Amino acid sequence: MVKWNVMKLGDIFKITSGGTPSRNKPEYYQNGCIPWVRTGDLKTKYITKVEGLITEEALRNSSAKIFPVDTVLIAMYGATIGACSILSIEAATNQACAALLPNKDVNSSYLYYFLTSKQNEFAKMGVGGAQPNISASILKGVKIPLPPLEIQRQIAKHLDTAAELLAMRKQQLAELENLIN
Repeated sequence: MVKWNVMKLGDIFKITSGGTPSRNKPEYYQNGCIPWVRTGDLKTKYITKVEGLITEEALRNSSAKIFPVDTVLIAMYGATIGACSILSIEAATNQACAALLPNKDVNSSYLYYFLTSKQNEFAKMGVGGAQPNISASILKGVKIPLPPLEIQRQIAKHLDTAAELLAMRKQQLAELENLIN
């Protein structure tokens, strides 16, 4: 059996975050065409579209930046700490989303499942008062087991299958509940 390396996320990934263009400038939002992800959008494995849009001018004049497809996003603030998604589109994010940029040695789906498995731990790590948060520094110190890429893909595929079965079972239970009521 091949021994898996255990590495810190910060040693593998560039971890950064986006920014929020000034809300006082309507020209940053009106007729926007650039998807702009907020932590509330991190609800499903893949982000294929979002309601929030910003303009090119907002991108030029703020700390917002566009992240590529396969970037893994994780919520760093408030009630959504640890929520996670993978970009299926190029998109900008607000500063509450940490972005782990794609790495050829790590399958983004494997990373997603790893981070999702740590969501409760991230919530416990949150510091601060009314809106606890985790920082990019905390994320950089998180250790991840790294099997060979093909094994990462197999693990992610098995977890995808399990997630699909769970979703189907939940739907069946909801339908049975409707029959009872």
